[in-house]
Amino acid sequence: MSNLLNILKIKQPLSNFDSGALIDVLLVDDREDNLYALEAVLSSPNYNLIKAQSGDQALRYLLDHRPAVILMDVQMPDLDGFETAGIIKRNERTRDIPIIFITAIDKDEHYVHKGYDYGAVDYLYKPYDPHILKSKVAVFAELAQKNRMLLEAERQLRLNEKKDRERQLAQLELKSMRREQTEQKKYLDLIEGIDQGVVWSADTNSLAISFVSKSAERILGYPIEQWSEERSFLLNHIHPDDRRQMNATIQQVVGEKRNLNLDHRMIKADGTEIWLHTGLRLASKGENAGHELRALSVDITKLKEAEELLRENKRRADFLSEASLILSQSLDSLITLSHIRQLIVPQIADNALVHVLNHEGIPHCVVESPDQAPNIDAKSSELVADVSEVVKKGVPVFHSKAIILPLSIRGKTFGALSCLIHESDREFNQDDLAFLEDLTSRVSTSLDNSNLYQEVQAAVRSRDEFFSVASHELKTPLTPLKLQIQILMRTLKNDSLKDLKPERIEQILKASDRQIGKLTSLIDNLMDISRISRGKMKLDLDHFDLMELIRDVLDRFASEIYNAKCEVKFDVPKDTPASLTVFLDQFRVEQIFVNLLTNAIKYGAGKPIHISVAVFQDSVKISFQDSGIGVAPEDKKRIFERFERGVSGLSFSGLGLGLYIVKQIVDAHGGKIELASELGTGSTFTVTLPIEAKNTES
Repeated sequence: MSNLLNILKIKQPLSNFDSGALIDVLLVDDREDNLYALEAVLSSPNYNLIKAQSGDQALRYLLDHRPAVILMDVQMPDLDGFETAGIIKRNERTRDIPIIFITAIDKDEHYVHKGYDYGAVDYLYKPYDPHILKSKVAVFAELAQKNRMLLEAERQLRLNEKKDRERQLAQLELKSMRREQTEQKKYLDLIEGIDQGVVWSADTNSLAISFVSKSAERILGYPIEQWSEERSFLLNHIHPDDRRQMNATIQQVVGEKRNLNLDHRMIKADGTEIWLHTGLRLASKGENAGHELRALSVDITKLKEAEELLRENKRRADFLSEASLILSQSLDSLITLSHIRQLIVPQIADNALVHVLNHEGIPHCVVESPDQAPNIDAKSSELVADVSEVVKKGVPVFHSKAIILPLSIRGKTFGALSCLIHESDREFNQDDLAFLEDLTSRVSTSLDNSNLYQEVQAAVRSRDEFFSVASHELKTPLTPLKLQIQILMRTLKNDSLKDLKPERIEQILKASDRQIGKLTSLIDNLMDISRISRGKMKLDLDHFDLMELIRDVLDRFASEIYNAKCEVKFDVPKDTPASLTVFLDQFRVEQIFVNLLTNAIKYGAGKPIHISVAVFQDSVKISFQDSGIGVAPEDKKRIFERFERGVSGLSFSGLGLGLYIVKQIVDAHGGKIELASELGTGSTFTVTLPIEAKNTES
């Protein structure tokens, strides 16, 4: 391995890029199936995907190649991902190749920091989001393509310079062989053949232009005569920020009599800027005629634009890398959004706001500047309107001074990120929009992870509360049952069974039977939950009298109703028949009535209960109305979930399964259940069932 490292060190930099060639992407993983998975995700006619199954293979490939990006597994035999990255980053020729670590094992924050310490630009966990992975690779692929274009432009420039030098040498040779007139004609012909540059000469003292090639008017837009007629033309039209450098360079050429080059800007006739690479030299005007300043200025505007684009892409890649690190450091969404805002301001925008939907579905600003600019108000009508439109449609709103992007999780928009410019003169462009869309995607993914974490925490709390309630509820019937059995056992032990009156024995047995019934009901509920979770609840449909079933349930719970001091009114309209034959699962429908009745008795003790039936052509509607504690508006959906109850703690018995089971049974029959309630005024549960149901599995 040391020999391979030495070879890697002495290899010369690779610079011969074909701008039209495929972009090389190196995939390093010791598992072939992982390589095939990456190849499937990144498959593109623009990419050349190279697979290496070890760090050693990757290093050998890098001896003669330079990929746009390396996707590397962390856990590999022999050389692991960190060691391989260390060798790559220590080598001057390969240290700038971006590396993205991908792992399914080392997810600890320590390994993430270690990956960045070894020079990685990102650290992804398996399973990864294919779209995010493709976006990350696309950024570096685009960087590589731009770099190729820049190198090609530089090569063309060097080629042009070489041709210019060859022409100049030819001109000098001709001067020594021919008469001055012929030499001058050849020189002028040479100048007129230069399309992408301006040849000019000037006095060394006044800098008055004595000659300029015809290409000057085409490149800069000024008439040829203006160059010579306008006093100090050269310094007048050089960009103000570059005048001092140009003047100093000219003085150095004249004073030291040596050739110098510089890059500078000039203002064209239409007011736009152009970048020129100017070569200056001191030349003789002839015998005893003194010297003049001669120059060739080549248009390098596109080259400068390519360089600026490369710098901007690198800056944005660094920004996204830092943003990814921030997003991975906390699962608190507000802290994460605050840190992202601090990163955006002032690098991308003068201000950044984050709106999220409140429980009423209205965008609410949760992150804003602590010292809000006077002309930027998070509650301004124009901004609120744009934010509302973004949240509603899920598409960005683009202005020259504002970009508002949707924050979405799994296709659902929950908020918006607003980036605003109000202090500087710059304006947003389409590149800014694409960049911020990438950032917003990462922020949304981070917030999704945060929400999932909060849901898991809530589920754990619900589980713990359920275990506590379940323990209490299961012990409640066991305790009196155990006491009754202990009484009988002591009686038998003392041989005093004959002293117990039959009424007392009957009382003990009835009490025991009630506790066994409660325990059986709790166990049945738990078994129903198990069946529902496994999709095993199958309806046993049959014809039966629904009215008779309701009356039977009321008769069986007469003692509970009496003990709760409730008065039950069973209301049947006059035009409703005394019996109603339905084709439903009688056992499950009985569960519905029992759960809703016991629910009304539990939460409306001491107050009247009203049961009503309304029959329609294809359905029947049964309502259970109590005058109990009621349900808060925000809890109306929650109480139909598993292990959820209208009140917390142990104030009321129950596992939080009754209403969940009722809803599952109603849904299985193709019906629906509705709740109308206000705190302190009671609740009305209305169940709508078909007269004849179709058998389905829940």
